[in-house]
Amino acid sequence: MKHDILTTNEESLSIEVIAGKINSSRFKNITKKGARIFDNGKIYSNSFVGEIADLELLKKGTEAKEKVGVGIPFDYSIPLNPQLKIEDTESMKAPLSSINEAIELTQERLSKYFNDFVFNGKFQRSIHSRKMINSEGMLLERKFAHNEWHYLFKQVGSPNLFDGYFEESGKKLNIKDVLDKCIPYLEAYKNEIKFTAGKYPVIFIENGQLMGKLAESLIAEKYCEGSALYSGKLNQKLFSSDFSLYDVNHSPDHGLYRKFDGEGTIRELSHLPLIEKGVMKNIIADLRTAKKYGVEATGNGQRGTDSAVGTSFNSLVIGAGKRSTQEILNSLDVCVVVFMGHGGDFTDKGDFSTPLHLSFLVKKGEIIGRLPQLTVKTSTEEMFGSRLLEIASDGFQKSNLGPSLFSEMDVYLN
Repeated sequence: MKHDILTTNEESLSIEVIAGKINSSRFKNITKKGARIFDNGKIYSNSFVGEIADLELLKKGTEAKEKVGVGIPFDYSIPLNPQLKIEDTESMKAPLSSINEAIELTQERLSKYFNDFVFNGKFQRSIHSRKMINSEGMLLERKFAHNEWHYLFKQVGSPNLFDGYFEESGKKLNIKDVLDKCIPYLEAYKNEIKFTAGKYPVIFIENGQLMGKLAESLIAEKYCEGSALYSGKLNQKLFSSDFSLYDVNHSPDHGLYRKFDGEGTIRELSHLPLIEKGVMKNIIADLRTAKKYGVEATGNGQRGTDSAVGTSFNSLVIGAGKRSTQEILNSLDVCVVVFMGHGGDFTDKGDFSTPLHLSFLVKKGEIIGRLPQLTVKTSTEEMFGSRLLEIASDGFQKSNLGPSLFSEMDVYLN
């Protein structure tokens, strides 16, 4: 009987910091397994948390199949015997004690602000492994270490749960860079300035939320069903020639190792062009949607040990420009820099609006002060097209996988 087995393991150490002091630490080592059994045009699955032999897992899966008898329809081919092993030994060299060094550096740099702000945070170092095998000879493995940290800050006397945060994740931590970039904004926090509504250059520290409506059009099922904003627009010019967008599955410097997906599809092309110089080039598909709509499977079938396969991006990354983020900020007469802008949404036509919870005004690279509560409005076509100002060569922080995007938006006072 055809089957595949996915095994994952995460071994991690987390340290929690409250009010600038270490409060607790937690170590975990969790193994999960998920089996899929392919029989008579259906997929039957079973999962287990903890150590269990492959044969025992398959036995439990077979028993469940015979008892319940409900499976997912299956009418496409699965990879036969792909072989790939990715192990980033360099990422695993740093000892877990490096977390303590990171905490000490953070405490040292932020100590002068302890009278004005309360800092709570978390540091985590983890080792991830993922292994896929099947009855046809598949053997896919990846193993790497990952680091992440975040610090929430709250101004003393503030009624909010928190007023802002710093964060970073990747193969290596560059806490000095994060603090060098963010502390000048922290120093400007208490200087809330007056603001006049209008059109302004805007940069979001993280670009992810800006992609929402465009991303829908790049998924095969929505695109081919005609329900996406840009259905039927493949190979057409949609945006500025300066705008390119890629699905990235492999970038070791940023802790990204996804050359194979949850179905065993290997994609050697690390940067799949979705938008190239403003032209829509590709859509992503897992094996099921590729067969259903007659498109190419792109290695985007994402799956957990206890979940079915779904089509999802590895990591959406904008194509880089020529000047650095800071060089662009230095050249702009004025710019709104957004640290927190959550809760927004897109309309069916691609119009976008979101409140800005924490943003700053920058003039010619100089931080003037913190802005009041604002709302920005734009649209997908304007953001990446007519009102796109420039794309940087780097992100706001060195750890950012993608570069900064500067676009003119309508900014309103709340």
